[in-house]
Amino acid sequence: MREDQERGAASQMAGREVELAVVVSPREWAERLHRFTMDYGGARVRVRVLSPEDALAQEYQVLVIDDISSFLNRRLVQQVQLQGRKVLGVYDLDDGDDGRRRLEELGVDDTMDARMSAEDFIRRIDALGVGVTEATVLPEAPVGVEMEVDDAVAPRRLTAVGSSSGGCGATEVSLALAHVLAGASPTILMDLDNVRPTIAQRLGLPLHPNLRTTVDALLHAPERLEQTLHRPRTGPTVVGGLSNAADWLELRDGDVVELMRELSRRTSSLIANISSTIEDLAYYGGPGRYGLAREIIRHADELVVVALPTPVGITRVLDWVATASTIAPVTPIHVVINQSNRSSYEQGELVRELSRSYSPASVTFLPTDRRVHDAAWSGEWVESGPFWKGVRAMADRVRPRIEARAS
Repeated sequence: MREDQERGAASQMAGREVELAVVVSPREWAERLHRFTMDYGGARVRVRVLSPEDALAQEYQVLVIDDISSFLNRRLVQQVQLQGRKVLGVYDLDDGDDGRRRLEELGVDDTMDARMSAEDFIRRIDALGVGVTEATVLPEAPVGVEMEVDDAVAPRRLTAVGSSSGGCGATEVSLALAHVLAGASPTILMDLDNVRPTIAQRLGLPLHPNLRTTVDALLHAPERLEQTLHRPRTGPTVVGGLSNAADWLELRDGDVVELMRELSRRTSSLIANISSTIEDLAYYGGPGRYGLAREIIRHADELVVVALPTPVGITRVLDWVATASTIAPVTPIHVVINQSNRSSYEQGELVRELSRSYSPASVTFLPTDRRVHDAAWSGEWVESGPFWKGVRAMADRVRPRIEARAS
């Protein structure tokens, strides 16, 4: 009898093949719904969702997702809805009413008790009133409070700054480059070094809010995102690094990339200071300790790698370039040799050694400068002197379009 009723319900829904994205759930409802649609129709499961990327990259009409899904948050719901899709949230009343309340707070289009039959699921999906044609993916719209950006400003770009080893001065180069660019157009400096985050400490900024709280705001309370950004008296806006490097376990690489995308809508330039180590430990079966740096390299428009002016320094930078080139084969890489003396012979030898294996987009020599030491002690920006002039020259090579429009 039950089977006949299900067949009858499915036949009534013939021709209304709504396309679904169904989260992979430990609860029984997901498999029950999938089997029903395969046997009787009424809808079609197009995507099995394991991550937010699955929910955003595929074409479908209704996302059916558990309240216990680890990646479910307000931003994901908003992004799915902004693409013209519906979200049906599933809770289990056996676990209490908290799941339903959470789903409603996240803004889903409707909720469903996991204990209901597959037939009831199809009816609830049908009641959402989605069309029966192929889903159309609309351009992603901004979420949260917007900062005004002049349309005449240069294209938004992401520059990742790393180093061939610790102690090369990549943090100072990131600070100076961001400060130079902020003089020409809106710029955000992000401390994305999840191994040795230091930018907040270097500028004397509070350790909270930081990258983790900014990501949390993006995902759960976009209207509070602006409050998590540091705005020094001068220079770029700053996203502080993790207050404790151990917190990297609490960050998803994809969420940080999503944060960069959101912030790129609010500025012209993003400067990301990343970890010096970019080895793919996951390839060897280890944890993705350096996955964030690799992911940023993958998305960057240009890379800046900082090295020390020694043969060993050049050897290390070549190792870094070799790894980075496997991640982003066509992304230009600019080499900065820091704390260099003025010897044209030594500089020529370093460039020749570098050029034997790789042709960088540019090579910049930055001198040792007492002003960098003094600025670090006072928590200020470096704003004059030979180091500053060298970074300005490097900015002309790395970001010529921005400098040209600003002049």
